[in-house]
Amino acid sequence: MNANKNNKNLDEQIFGAIGRDKPKFDFNKWKQTHKKEIDIFKSQTTGGKVSPSAEPSNIWRMIMNSRISKLAAVAVLILAVVLGVSLLDRSATPAYAIEQTIQAMRSVSSVRAYCTDWDGSKGEVWVRINPETGQEEYYYSDIGNLLIVATPQKTFYYHKDKNLVRIRNEHVLAAEVRFSKLFEDLPDLIEKLNGKLDFKSVFDQDLNTQVIRVHGYIPAQKDFGEKEFIVNVDPKTKLPINTETLKSAHGQGVKIVDRFEYNVEIPQGLFDFEIPEGVKVVYE
Repeated sequence: MNANKNNKNLDEQIFGAIGRDKPKFDFNKWKQTHKKEIDIFKSQTTGGKVSPSAEPSNIWRMIMNSRISKLAAVAVLILAVVLGVSLLDRSATPAYAIEQTIQAMRSVSSVRAYCTDWDGSKGEVWVRINPETGQEEYYYSDIGNLLIVATPQKTFYYHKDKNLVRIRNEHVLAAEVRFSKLFEDLPDLIEKLNGKLDFKSVFDQDLNTQVIRVHGYIPAQKDFGEKEFIVNVDPKTKLPINTETLKSAHGQGVKIVDRFEYNVEIPQGLFDFEIPEGVKVVYE
């Protein structure tokens, strides 16, 4: 009685999932197109041998160790076929896109970014990246009243509104992570700071396209404030399209990167900073 009741309940659940019509599952036809799965199942349940081509992976063998797991796995597989779901299509998941993004970002040697700061001022950033380290070697940022030029030896801060130039005899990194290896460094950084990092596929209304949205959150620490941001990744190119910082302490990055351009030709002399006449110079 319980078996018949369970079968009826399962039939009703499938009926509710796939539509108004009763599901019609041709098991004989399914067996013809899924010989490999049946071969694996028989091998695991009867102790028989299976051909090398049908041998499951280590993960599959671990899952199939218990009889309950075997029956549940077959039930899920059959249900997936009925509902038209591919269990093996990793390209449909955000994780697949992020793996490809890691590879795509490794080929980035220069970046131009169009930015909007917290006060609404517009500007741009140019970065030349060392292909071996993935870290920026040269950095130029001209947004609002602040111009920053960083070389391997020095970093210049030109405060236009204050007629002041600050100079540090070192290269000051523009970010906590290497840009061309952003998605390699970011998860470790988030974990170290007890934050959260989520990936999901969404339709962006502003961009009018499907994107992989990376949402990061870092709680306030003793030396910096709460931080929350999103990065939209193009599923086709696998490269970031734009970013937005939702929460951040003052001075910790721009509000929005409206658009990225990759592997651009950097204008000659862009990183050759000349101190304007009449400004106050401070060495730090």
